[in-house]
Amino acid sequence: MSPMLASLIAVWLLVLSRLGPFVRHRRDLMFYVALPGALAATVNYPTVSPLVDAMLGRPGSSMLVAGALGMLALGLFRSAIVKAVVAPEDQEPVLRRGLLQTTAAITAFCVAFACATLVGAVSDTPSLQPSAFDPGAQSDAGVFVFMATLCLYMIVVSIEIAAVCVRYLPVMASGLFRAGFGSVAVGCGLAVVGLTAKILRQIVVLTFVGLDYESLLQSAFETLTGIAGLFLAFGLMLPAVSDRVSALQVYERYHLLRLHRLWSRTANASVVMDSVSVPLRGVLSKDPRARLHRALVEILDSNLAAGGSLLNASDSKLVKKSEGALYA
Repeated sequence: MSPMLASLIAVWLLVLSRLGPFVRHRRDLMFYVALPGALAATVNYPTVSPLVDAMLGRPGSSMLVAGALGMLALGLFRSAIVKAVVAPEDQEPVLRRGLLQTTAAITAFCVAFACATLVGAVSDTPSLQPSAFDPGAQSDAGVFVFMATLCLYMIVVSIEIAAVCVRYLPVMASGLFRAGFGSVAVGCGLAVVGLTAKILRQIVVLTFVGLDYESLLQSAFETLTGIAGLFLAFGLMLPAVSDRVSALQVYERYHLLRLHRLWSRTANASVVMDSVSVPLRGVLSKDPRARLHRALVEILDSNLAAGGSLLNASDSKLVKKSEGALYA
């Protein structure tokens, strides 16, 4: 499976994962981020784009549609990040500036595409071939301008999103949220490298300098942006998974399982309430959080009764991690 296809599947899975919250609340910003992103990836897929061109009756239309949808998705994603991390009273100017940037970038992209079409850089003959442009007109400056507009906008926004994710990673309490934001940051970084390769490829095509590297740069763009899409989709799905994990108390069950051997070795009969408090039984219970709390109390009380001699450094570290899961 190619990175592009894997990325396409992942983005549509993200759409499906956000469909439930969207239907329940009639609004979900991440759904509005995922849907145009998934449509852009679909329209831009090599076997789909020629069909879109033929359906719209204008070769290159798929590039226009995919580019505009991609910029819209990225602009909405930036808005979602702003809403998540910026104080409510400071959000409006940041959101307004982002909206203006996105609108200006999409407008410039569409105008440049129209100009390239008017001067003949885009073929007027409908074709089902993957390439939407005339080979003889590939060096046209109009093509370079609208591709550079698309790539530069996405690079700038990706850098902004990655910087915010990295900045707020250390203060996140949830491991899944840290993993999600970290995955988004990695995805944005890969996207920046891939889009830079695309700009370099367009410069090569425009200037005819370094044509030997043209195919390599195009391949790097497709591979890196495909992998970036996987990281982004994975990172954005994790918060939804985090909610389910929290509801099922998965962390508490996991730490009960880890504590069972330590509890069996250290728990004193004088502090154990009854056999129900055995951690292993709590893993499948309806209230694992209460069982975890009881297990920790019994371990710590038993250690205290023994003068603090029951727990070694490794045991103490495990107890602290379990307390962190209990009070997170």
